[in-house]
Amino acid sequence: MKDTEIRKIEVYDTSLRDGLQQPNLDISVPNAVVLLQRMAAFGIQVAEIGFAGANQFAESLTRALGPVDTGAMKLALFGRTRGRGAKVEEWPDVKFILRHKRRVSIATIVVKSRLLDISRSLETTPEENLRMAWDTIECLRDNGLEVMIDLEHAMDASCGRRENGLPCDPELAQRSRDYLFQLTDQCVRQGVSRVVVCDTTGGASPEEVAETFTALTTQFPQGKFGFHGHTDRGLGIANTRAAILNGAVQAQGTLIGTGERCGNVNLTTVIGAMQLRGEAEFVSPEALTGLTGLAQATYAAFGLEPPHGTPIVGMGAFGTWAGMHGSSERKNPGAYLWTDPARVGANPTIGVNAQSGKANIIMLSESLGVPLDSAQAQTLIDNNQAMIEGGGYTASEVSFRLACMKVLQTLRPSFDIRSWRVFDECDETGSRFALAIMTLSIGDSNVTSTRAEGAGPVDALTKAMRLELDKWYPALAEMRLGTFTVTALDVSAHDSAAYVRVTVSFHADGYAPWITAGVSSDLNQAALMAIVDGFHEWILKRRENGQPKEGISAPKVLAS
Repeated sequence: MKDTEIRKIEVYDTSLRDGLQQPNLDISVPNAVVLLQRMAAFGIQVAEIGFAGANQFAESLTRALGPVDTGAMKLALFGRTRGRGAKVEEWPDVKFILRHKRRVSIATIVVKSRLLDISRSLETTPEENLRMAWDTIECLRDNGLEVMIDLEHAMDASCGRRENGLPCDPELAQRSRDYLFQLTDQCVRQGVSRVVVCDTTGGASPEEVAETFTALTTQFPQGKFGFHGHTDRGLGIANTRAAILNGAVQAQGTLIGTGERCGNVNLTTVIGAMQLRGEAEFVSPEALTGLTGLAQATYAAFGLEPPHGTPIVGMGAFGTWAGMHGSSERKNPGAYLWTDPARVGANPTIGVNAQSGKANIIMLSESLGVPLDSAQAQTLIDNNQAMIEGGGYTASEVSFRLACMKVLQTLRPSFDIRSWRVFDECDETGSRFALAIMTLSIGDSNVTSTRAEGAGPVDALTKAMRLELDKWYPALAEMRLGTFTVTALDVSAHDSAAYVRVTVSFHADGYAPWITAGVSSDLNQAALMAIVDGFHEWILKRRENGQPKEGISAPKVLAS
């Protein structure tokens, strides 16, 4: 890195517009509002909140944000230039943006910049496209709005590419590039605040992005350029980095890489990867420590599980599961890390799975405050083979900590499951009957039986357990289950006898969510293991916060 002043780069998030253009992704308006507040607190400079007038979500979110304080973060609405032959004042996108201009101060307008799209998609002429852009920008600026322009297909126009990334003939390629620069010149002369170069297909390379930005910033030194990247070639991060290193002042993308096809560029990766290396500054160093928390909040807002290997913010970003690496890391902390995790609010992780050794178990137990010695670590391995080999302790440090406490015999009695049985019937009409019968020991000497019906086996088991435990631990009523995930392990080798891993998240007002796991060849038992751990963890949390002082014992889920 050259010995120069680190440039400050603006972050423009479009998670709530472009990021929603993928299957099976949704977010409620209240969750979106909370997420925007998290973004503002972190230091995101601009957040795009929807496509003007395109759907009810944009309307509802815009209205909900009326009384909400988002600090210094500006809000933007996305829209199109007026249509061919249309009056700009009557164009629905413009009308929607103007209706909300008191709360949303930025209009981000998409403009076709590739000649092929102008003739085939818009079915108009290059000259009319310029007029459409001009009229729309003038109208919005005359009404006091800040205008940003997204130049759709700009990288393909710059590089002379047509449909499917194929090269144009030389004459069309030159005309397309010339037109891109003519359109850029017009936008800069009109005083738009950002001209955003879009790699709409995600097909560009860092070398092409660097060449394009060098040319644009040289020819238009008064212009301020941004970059909007996609990850179709796996180069979105590298392309965004190339744009910033060659003059871009704004990085557009989505916080966790959501979006159509392979997704938008992941902003948490861009921010962490560049700022941690001193290549750019997106937020203050103090704010950067909130990056991992912001990413986790974003996954939760969209109802997603964070991918293990996500750079910078994933659970595995600063972890090692290999036995040899764990041993080395214990002797020389940081030997397998590229940066200090604390700078982004994370911690180094020593994981436990089938590739781990006793060193990993000892280090993880020490980090969780339940230190095991070598003999105790071996006991944990011997007693929990299925959980270790099935990734149960990778999925849940809570379940690992409880297993350590069992080995250490530091858990005081609360409840154990002595036995359980499920009757599960279904007839050809689809009628379902599930009944769970369970024997529990509670405290030091109380043994009781309970039974309950449920929508299925797991529901019946949980209800039966709650039916009795709620009498002894009323605080359990304050806890609720969140996500419930089932993963089959090595099905190809074991067919229907394969082990399954169940992970369950739990929530309670005023407490951070916690995740537990269970692994078994029986789905019901794996689920019950995870749920029992979740109940035990909640009793521990309540005890630690000055609630009733009942102790707990390690869960003993016996085979049915």
